[in-house]
This record gives sequence, structure tokens and C-alpha cells, in this order.
Amino acid sequence: MAQEGSLQGWDPSDVDGVLIAELVDYAFAYRGDISLEAVDGRTIVGYLFNRGAAGGTPFAEVIEAATGARLRVPYAQIRTIRFTGRDAAASHSGEARQRRHNASTKATRTRG
Repeated sequence: MAQEGSLQGWDPSDVDGVLIAELVDYAFAYRGDISLEAVDGRTIVGYLFNRGAAGGTPFAEVIEAATGARLRVPYAQIRTIRFTGRDAAASHSGEARQRRHNASTKATRTRG
């Protein structure tokens, strides 16, 4: 993975044994755009906002970056997912965590 604590820049095609269901779960939790490569060769760039198994067929839903269209892609049609967009929360999450820790430590010292 490219950045510590983030999937940003990760191309799982470099890793053996990663299941499509796992990639979809990672992409669902990711706070940036992904590039979904379909088995037919097309690439869909956008935000994966939903996943499920309607009627027993697992699927991922993506808001396409270029058009805003909502696309439903069955898992069976997904070759891989790359984490190509900027992770909106990655750059500040560590800093925010450190600020909270410092404030908590200071408050604890002040109380006693």
C-alpha cells in the first residue's frame, strides 16, 4: 500500500490471493475515487458508494467521476480495483489523532 494507514495508490494486482469481495469492501471504506477494471476491458473511475447482493448476485455501485452516473457492476464483471484517487481523510487523520491525544494528556495532567 502506498501511504501508511491509507489505501491511496494501492494496486492490488501486485498481490496474489486478494478476493474481489475484499477489494469491494476496501473500496467501500475508502474515502476517494477508485478505478474499477471490468473483465470486458473498460475502466470505471469514480466513488464506490454501495455494495450488496440483490437477488443473490453480489454487486458494487459506483458514481462515475466523469458523468455522475450511478453504475451497478456485478462482482463477476470486476477484474480488479485500484485506489487511484486522493484519500480525503488520509492526510489529516494522523495529525488529528495526535492533537486529540495531546489535548487528552494535557487535561489529565491538569486534573491531577
